[in-house]
Amino acid sequence: MPTLSDDDIALHAARFIAMLDDAFRGYGLLEGLPPRLRDAVAATPRHRFVHRFRLGDGPLQDLDAEPDQALPAVYSDQVMRHVDAAGELLPSSNSQPSYVLWLLHLLGLEPGHAVLEIGSGSGWLAAVMGRLVGPTGKVVGIELIPGLAQQSRTDLEGVGIGNVEIVAGDGAQGHGAGAPYHRAVITAATWDLPAVLFKQVADGDRILVPVELRDGSGCEVTVLCRQGAVLVAEQAVPGWFVPLLGPGQDRGGAYRRLDTLPFWSEVRGAPSVRCALPLGVSPGNGPASIAAQFRAFLGRTEPGMAVFTADEGEAWPSWRPVAPGSRPVSAFGLVDETERSVALWDAGELVGYGGRAAAVRLARAYARWAELGLPGMGAFGLEIHRADAAPAGSGDCWMEPRGTTSLAWRPKPGAASWQDLLGSSDQCLSGPFTNEV
Repeated sequence: MPTLSDDDIALHAARFIAMLDDAFRGYGLLEGLPPRLRDAVAATPRHRFVHRFRLGDGPLQDLDAEPDQALPAVYSDQVMRHVDAAGELLPSSNSQPSYVLWLLHLLGLEPGHAVLEIGSGSGWLAAVMGRLVGPTGKVVGIELIPGLAQQSRTDLEGVGIGNVEIVAGDGAQGHGAGAPYHRAVITAATWDLPAVLFKQVADGDRILVPVELRDGSGCEVTVLCRQGAVLVAEQAVPGWFVPLLGPGQDRGGAYRRLDTLPFWSEVRGAPSVRCALPLGVSPGNGPASIAAQFRAFLGRTEPGMAVFTADEGEAWPSWRPVAPGSRPVSAFGLVDETERSVALWDAGELVGYGGRAAAVRLARAYARWAELGLPGMGAFGLEIHRADAAPAGSGDCWMEPRGTTSLAWRPKPGAASWQDLLGSSDQCLSGPFTNEV
């Protein structure tokens, strides 16, 4: 069997650290990787935790069989998708290294911490965390796929890391034997946060979780602080992760095909409502488009929100022409099955079918969004409550039940502070400025 030379490994490992430095500078840390994190990564050889994988949709790579060919990919800053012995993709991946390490930096692991990781995959990130918490700390990783759990145990033993335990099982149950934890990490897109974390994470300590968004735009990767019976978001960044599997993760999905609505065949003729609803769309449909911001608002405030598709994963085709250099934005809107009506935003119009109920709700949501100052994706604060103790939504708080937990979305303080200018005296506009030509 081919072997790797120490020189080859050292060369790729050094290149890997340089990549991570560049990525961290892009995140705003001018010195690159913080020293403790750099030492932990350098002491955790990535090639010892990777075997058979694909980079994205690329070809199968096998580090054990062809190490020279696979080593550059192992030490790249790319997502690696695990495959089984037959070459089939598993529902697990090694996330982009720079990104997950940045998230660890935000979470703030310290020596002596007890850490729970739900979705430990290959075990590489658990091993890095084991280095960060040191000999007085511990890491418990839970992995749903038994083969991955066993492989990561073997790999951890092979590199001599003794303060990391890998448990094969359902992460929704946590691991009470190791509680209380100072930190918990979920490395998969989570619909319903495991309620056991309210007990297993100590009061005042933190959870990192990719909260899957109902508008289908990915995750809000959030650092939550447990404050008694409530988990309060301290900071959040956008991201994409494979979905967390197991009980409580039945999303239902924001994406819907119109022809699957039970009343669509009755209402699909001429629209019952059609009016202009202009929303700016950036070339290429980037995340900064105003349409995407309104879609995000609906996803947090309207339980009937949906993104409409023509087929599985395919955007609903607009009947409007698309400008050169851009692509159509998926139609989105609201479904009201009780009133047998649907309203969608498509190419600058509000289009309703069936009754007017959904169209009126969409227009009211648009008016409320405008009243709040057109808040964008990052303008909402998040709290997570146990479903049996969640407050009622009211005013500027929107509750989103998700099973054993409920999400509370609120505009962050000052999100619409520019509106204060509209009610202020003319004195606030005075100064050494003039519109004279």
